[in-house]
Amino acid sequence: MTYKLAETPWAEIKILDWLPEDDKLPIEFTFAETSFGRVLIANTSKGVCYMGPDIVGTMDVAQDFNKRFGYARCIERKSALQQQALEFMNRHADGSVILHLKGTPYQTEIWRKLLHIPFGNVLSYATLGGDKCYARAAGNATGRNPIFWIIPCHRVVNTSGRFDRYFWGGDIKNNLLAWEFANTPDQAETDHTDLSF
Repeated sequence: MTYKLAETPWAEIKILDWLPEDDKLPIEFTFAETSFGRVLIANTSKGVCYMGPDIVGTMDVAQDFNKRFGYARCIERKSALQQQALEFMNRHADGSVILHLKGTPYQTEIWRKLLHIPFGNVLSYATLGGDKCYARAAGNATGRNPIFWIIPCHRVVNTSGRFDRYFWGGDIKNNLLAWEFANTPDQAETDHTDLSF
């Protein structure tokens, strides 16, 4: 378990910035089953723009999606971009993903930093923000992450080591981290079993 950002991303993930004219792009969305449970996944023509878990007892995923993209023309249908991301999730990072993310410059900076937290590792909000005085700002940006698991905001913890402050709920964060800790490459007899909530 390390407590610093790695030089390279944890997987082959490309983030495209959202341009002002991208607000006019239609958004395709669908619900799909993954090894982490059911998710709502959506994309523009440029990349996947949203993925959230549809899990009873957490924030309503459709409500969150509508808060972010209620202004857009949304079409319920599957796409090749969605399928690429779903295969990435189900194979636990085998392959690549293209993401098209809408956020402030600071938020997208933090989301890119999150990609540099290795699988099975954690980082503090203070380290993510660059200093303890930026921990809250880094935490707020982390909480606005629109991509479940692939952008690993669940790998950020309090300086004390507590696994709280997760948009989708503390139980999901605990389960994700426990699963990753048990399935890191340096663990003996790793079998990368599926995780369902």
